[in-house]
Amino acid sequence: MDSVVQLVNRLQSVATKLGDNAATAKDGGLPSLWDLLPSIVVIGGQSSGKSSVLEAVVGRDFLPRGTGIVTRRPLVMQLVHLEDPAAREYGEFLHNNRQKLYDFAQIRDEIEAETNRFLAGKGRAVAPDPIQLTIYSPSVPNLTLVDMPGLTKVPIDGQPRSIVKELDDMARTYIKGDNAIILAVTPANADLATSDALHMAREVDPAGDRTIGVLTKLDIMDPGTDARDILEGSAVKLKHGWIGVVNRGQKDINQKVPMGEARSRELEFFRGNSSYRDLKNIGTGFLSVKLSNHLIGAIRKQLPVITHSINEGIVNLEKELESMGGSQVATRGGMLHLVLQLCRQFEDAFAKCVDGGKNGGEVILTVFERRLTDNIRALDFHKILDPSNVRRIVEEADGYQPHLIAPEMGYRRLLQECLILFKGPAEIAVDEVHAILRKIVALTLQSDDCKGMVQFTHLQRDIARVASEALDVMRLDAKKMVATMVEMERSYLTAEVFKEILQADGRQEGHGGELIRTLSGRQVNDYIDEGTPADRHLRKIAIHVSAYITHVRTQLKQTIPKAIVHTLVLQSKKKLLEKLHAEVANSDDAQLKRILSEDEGTLKRRDQLLGRLKLLKSASEEIATVSFV
Repeated sequence: MDSVVQLVNRLQSVATKLGDNAATAKDGGLPSLWDLLPSIVVIGGQSSGKSSVLEAVVGRDFLPRGTGIVTRRPLVMQLVHLEDPAAREYGEFLHNNRQKLYDFAQIRDEIEAETNRFLAGKGRAVAPDPIQLTIYSPSVPNLTLVDMPGLTKVPIDGQPRSIVKELDDMARTYIKGDNAIILAVTPANADLATSDALHMAREVDPAGDRTIGVLTKLDIMDPGTDARDILEGSAVKLKHGWIGVVNRGQKDINQKVPMGEARSRELEFFRGNSSYRDLKNIGTGFLSVKLSNHLIGAIRKQLPVITHSINEGIVNLEKELESMGGSQVATRGGMLHLVLQLCRQFEDAFAKCVDGGKNGGEVILTVFERRLTDNIRALDFHKILDPSNVRRIVEEADGYQPHLIAPEMGYRRLLQECLILFKGPAEIAVDEVHAILRKIVALTLQSDDCKGMVQFTHLQRDIARVASEALDVMRLDAKKMVATMVEMERSYLTAEVFKEILQADGRQEGHGGELIRTLSGRQVNDYIDEGTPADRHLRKIAIHVSAYITHVRTQLKQTIPKAIVHTLVLQSKKKLLEKLHAEVANSDDAQLKRILSEDEGTLKRRDQLLGRLKLLKSASEEIATVSFV
């Protein structure tokens, strides 16, 4: 499993480099690679011996030391075992392009320098953003350790009052994940009931499935006391047990006692102490093997989940990016192509809705078949065809010259006054279809067919603006067309129709011929023959005009929809964004960028998606290079 452990190390490096770590905000539902990777997180109070434990595992003196909070950022240490026992040890930091540092004193200095550089820029005393260090050595196991800043209960040395909570929150962030193995370091010369590390571990891992205890400073316990009951699990039980270690004291550190000699002294202590010599879970060597085996077991268990989650994450991120229109384009050609492509998507979706059923063509058809018919039938011809009005118009039309046979000019005046009324329903039909088309524009912009432009608010506004302007022009054209059609009927009266009306009036019922009816639906010869001759004459004129208007009404109910479809509906499908196409074609780079500008939230989300997609794809490539056989 060594190659697989190294794979996890590389995946953690990729995650850290691309901004995915335990401290990264998990809002937005982005898949986290870091959360999938098993790691050992070392927590403990200040002066608990945590740094000494880590240095003992590595076998080198390389961690910053001092009073107060020395470790102020998490340190992700990846230990890589070198097979050649004579190989030279060295370390690499992710933040300085993996420059090889063979002097471990330089490694210590770089940890301090990078911490100071980062915190100075943030204006903070501590930060959860990790430093990543990889150590290559023939004397280390393949292992990943995350060293957390020491926990404290009281701020000291001018530290801000918030430092206690910040350190607590930071440690919890790194150990709360299901794949974090908690290494809880506690000094043996302190009461375990007050152990910060143990208390926190129990809160986030109440079942103890992820916690390993380390007991330090066994050599400075009060005379006559020992920690055997703890190490045996009878005093404070942990599922994965306790490990006892003896590290260098401050005097040894000051005198620069070599790690090899410190290891020998540790073994001598345990062999010389009757309370510990027969225990197996003691010593730094046992700790290294225990941690390595535990990590390998966790990785073996997690590998299928890691692979599946990465693949699933890539698919989901690509889908969301696609729904946002993909990556941003920067070249003029690319921007021009994208704008025109999105315009075409809108035009196709608009045409589909116009030709379709609900909220589209069906509503337009309702205007023609119901609203137009109702409005035409509601026209008030009765006032015009009232006998008194007929007499007035006939007399005014003939002037002082009495008509000899029929009042032709009177007929024409009556017909023209009736026919002009059709202009109202025709224009209303135009306005109603225009309103429907404007509504379809709004619905289309919000439809799934146009989801690719949802983030381009400026483009949406431009489309809505140009479409509205185009529809307004088309509405005027349609109104002119239907008004012209009405005026055509008024300008030229069809004599043949009138002859047929007169013939039908003189025909007796049941003698064949086409039925010609008036506005009321009665036949032209079906009227009450009573009153004075003058009254009967006026009544006949009104009936004849009514029959002619009925004929024209039938025609206009058929031709007005055709005119509206031709000048408004079809033109909207063909030329709705014609002006926008011309504007875009003449736009410079700055104007195209404005059209394709996105709101801050969308830009941020796309950057997040692209960054996380890059991370998962890099992880997928890393996994593809490793054989699991």
